Amino acid sequence: MTAFRIFVLILALLATPAWAAPSRPALIPMPKALAWDDGEVQITDATRLVATGRAKVVADDLAPTLGVRVGKSSESAIRLTLVPKSKVPNPEGYHLQAAGTQILIEASDPRGLFYGAQTLRQLFTTSAGKRSVPNVDIRDEPRFRWRGLLIDEGRHFFGKSVLFKVIDEMAAFKLNVLKLHLTDYEGWRVEIPAYPKLTNVGSLVDGKPQYFTTADVREIVEYAAKRDIMVVPEIEMPAHAGAAGRSYPEYFNKDGGAFNPANPKTYDFVREVLAEVARLFPAPYLDFAGDEVGEDAWKGMADVDRLKAEQGLKSTADVQAYFGRKVVAIIEGLGKRPMAWDEQVEAQAPRSVVIQWWRRDRPDILKAAAGRGHDLVISPADQLYFDYQQGPGEPGAPWEGNKGGPQSISKMLAWEPVPHTFTPEESAQVMGIEACVWTEFISTERYLQFMTFPRMLALSEIAWRPKGPRDEKEFSDRLEPHIQALRSRGINARRGEWDAYEFITN
Repeated sequence: MTAFRIFVLILALLATPAWAAPSRPALIPMPKALAWDDGEVQITDATRLVATGRAKVVADDLAPTLGVRVGKSSESAIRLTLVPKSKVPNPEGYHLQAAGTQILIEASDPRGLFYGAQTLRQLFTTSAGKRSVPNVDIRDEPRFRWRGLLIDEGRHFFGKSVLFKVIDEMAAFKLNVLKLHLTDYEGWRVEIPAYPKLTNVGSLVDGKPQYFTTADVREIVEYAAKRDIMVVPEIEMPAHAGAAGRSYPEYFNKDGGAFNPANPKTYDFVREVLAEVARLFPAPYLDFAGDEVGEDAWKGMADVDRLKAEQGLKSTADVQAYFGRKVVAIIEGLGKRPMAWDEQVEAQAPRSVVIQWWRRDRPDILKAAAGRGHDLVISPADQLYFDYQQGPGEPGAPWEGNKGGPQSISKMLAWEPVPHTFTPEESAQVMGIEACVWTEFISTERYLQFMTFPRMLALSEIAWRPKGPRDEKEFSDRLEPHIQALRSRGINARRGEWDAYEFITN
């Protein structure tokens, strides 16, 4: 860092006004309906957390945070109650009320109780040994049912301990889908016992294998499930497949970067690999990506030329579509629902495929996908790709996601995920949104956290709250204590541009 930059940084810090704690707990995401009241509920050693049946799992997890015991009803109680769906229709919704000596969380599904418990954690305060929750009445439910975060383990491998920390923070802020990008040119990161070279060769980094064992995957999936997070695997094909190509070149094109769609044994390989992935990941979705196939991917391959002649395929796009249909059939045969990036719209993917729209400059593709009846996950590169810079001059990926300026929280909050041109029917096909942490330029946990936090909290706000304008200043005021709390938990959350200097290379 130059002396001038240090001088500017010092001036910026001196000019920054001291942050004042809000008078009431700062909630993220902001609930759908909230009414504060004067007073607070005192939590004492006599307070009991009351729950039965399926609600007890949530209670057992919540009790240590509040410093109370799970027990029978008492004069001071925190009650977790499952109620009929007619009372709380949304399975992820909840009603939380704190008044007098009682705190009530009720929901029609354990997921709703879990999210109510996360809100209660944020409401809970301790000061001078005094524990309390302000009097409040909250009725809440999410806008979107898919509130996702993708972590790219293919380019750089971080391992399960890093994911556990991410999962904890996702749960705290009510995100519910963790997408794991497990394969790419740089590495294959999941053990497939029937094909050991995928990890013995394809996962090597400086001569050492880096991948999730089958036991690791089960542990990650179980850890996430306890926090109401679904783990969705992404296995890239036909392109972005160099690690597998190095391992089993007989199923790939000449340079090993894309699967060979003309070799019948390729589909046997794909079927066996995806069958193991389907066994490891109980989520109902399996993502095959299907994006960014180069125009010359199969150029000069005689067997692909014969396939084109036999099947009446005219172009690379036609061949990609042929391969995609085969893979969709395999995935559906495994009892899973296929998911892919928006290039599969141009490949005429079946309506059953969930389309993830990322190409910010192709709104026509998003509209076409909606028009064909695809369910949609919205992930535009200029809004929700967390590998891009957060402020001017900060580090980040150099590509198209920088159009329109840095991916600041301010820019995110000004964004509406569902196009105004969508009909009500098309809007209903939007399952939700997903941010992506691609790791071509991210190789350490500290930098991964810097690029993810606190933008992940803005993602939560957008995914959960109802449609409508968002006040950047109001959100920033709520965000500040959470940044401090993240850092106190050892998460390297960005506070401002001065934190970026650590990652700038000259």
